[in-house]
Amino acid sequence: MNTLPVAIGLPYVPDWGQLRAFAPELWLIAAIVAVLLTPFFVKKPNAACGWVALVGLLAALVSVFVVGVDGTGEHFRGLMVADPVSVFWKGLLLMFVIGIVLMWFSTTAPTMHQGDGPEFFTLLLGATLGMSLMASTSNLLMLVIAVELASLPSYVLAGFRKTHLAGAEASLKYILFGAATSSIMVYGLSMLYGLYGTLQIDGPGGLAQQIATSGGSALLWMAIFSLIVGLGFKISAVPFHFWCPDVFEGASIEVSAFLSVASKGAGLVLLMRVMMSFASAQAYESTPLLNHLAVLLGVLGAITATVGNTAAFVQRNIKRLLAYSSIAHAGYMLCIVSLLVRGPAVKADLDLASTAAQVVLFYLAVYLFMNLGAFTVAGLIERETGTERIADYAGMGRRSPLMAFCLSACLFSLVGLPPFAGFVAKVNVFWALMQNGSWWWWLVGVIGVNTVLSLYYYVRVIKVMYLDDSSSAPIWPHPLGAGVAVVCAAILVFMLIAFGPINRLAGHYSHFYGVDQTTFTAEFSSSQPPP
Repeated sequence: MNTLPVAIGLPYVPDWGQLRAFAPELWLIAAIVAVLLTPFFVKKPNAACGWVALVGLLAALVSVFVVGVDGTGEHFRGLMVADPVSVFWKGLLLMFVIGIVLMWFSTTAPTMHQGDGPEFFTLLLGATLGMSLMASTSNLLMLVIAVELASLPSYVLAGFRKTHLAGAEASLKYILFGAATSSIMVYGLSMLYGLYGTLQIDGPGGLAQQIATSGGSALLWMAIFSLIVGLGFKISAVPFHFWCPDVFEGASIEVSAFLSVASKGAGLVLLMRVMMSFASAQAYESTPLLNHLAVLLGVLGAITATVGNTAAFVQRNIKRLLAYSSIAHAGYMLCIVSLLVRGPAVKADLDLASTAAQVVLFYLAVYLFMNLGAFTVAGLIERETGTERIADYAGMGRRSPLMAFCLSACLFSLVGLPPFAGFVAKVNVFWALMQNGSWWWWLVGVIGVNTVLSLYYYVRVIKVMYLDDSSSAPIWPHPLGAGVAVVCAAILVFMLIAFGPINRLAGHYSHFYGVDQTTFTAEFSSSQPPP
């Protein structure tokens, strides 16, 4: 019996034109390999692995600036996208993780068991790689892979202090919550694929376009809610936030700082990309689906901010207080993601997607230095005193004036008070919500009330440092850690003074590929970054 030969295509091998846009990720992979090989060449690998990881992160950061937005568009047959938003986020993420490594040298390195360094930095770089990829995908399959690549190393990092029972308990809680929310998310994404027969979120025939033409259904709402559950866990949005305070308290200080910014930022950028793709396909019109989605995200953000701020009132541990603070700030940024419908007050030429991205990117840039500085000071004090209790910060204004000043600067910025950059970040949030008018004014009021509420528990820490008496001896922080804290405080002042150019830079990189593509191409290709 004659049979026709079956043509077998050649395997897909991406060329440098495809890989160039993802040079930072390639450097991270190279750094992971180098960290794993380092123990074969040195007897005490912990510090050596730290330096190797630092060099890899610096190389990845340089490649972000060198590559820029070259190769903007879809890559790897639509699995990945490269656009200005992803480039800006990668730059922020890599700068932040470099700060985390420097924090590790000044806080945890002396107490870490020799030989644990290769594992630690492999996990840290692996989680960073996943969080970088989360900002660069509009494909359901790659979305799941990126989220899990970010999550699985984070679970191990949370319980990395192997003799610390609180860390092991926190890691177990983190894994259980993560497994539950990930399974719900994957189930919802499988329903999206079953409903529309495609894994692509944007583009011709993608999910966003098909949803716009077919309307909503009960299954669609279940699928979208499942996606919000999965990403809400990464953001620590209420009611998916229960893991956050326990994990922050049980994990080492640099892991808590890492999760406070990197995990939330990656989840917010990915959620914003998906939601803006849906809204763009429906031209930001007042459709039932977009109206309900906007209300859902706005209410979720308002509740998250309120729960985070009110729960922080009763905290006596500095890491738990900063955990609830991070939940509140995630709520503020989540409110911006609710800008899916053009309100009655919005200007005709205002691009909601770019406006929301600009506000969130600027907020993340400021939030990076606020949290890095606050956690660094907390880690330095813990190293010298062996305590995380806020009451033990008594007299810190006398015992360590520099650390007290740096922590005060970061806390005032977290409130949103001048002369620190947190003030401009909050003003941007208010401005963007007010531009849309209608019920978004309620979100402005909620955020305003929460800002006033947050002043109490931040100032409580400052009051303990400067007004409570203590007979304890002065402390002398590690010079490297003190340098990181001082730089963070100085940058917070500088970002207020020079907020105009920095805000314009965030605006320049606030374009999503595939969302309002005509506007994106015309505006970004013809413009230059601000000086």
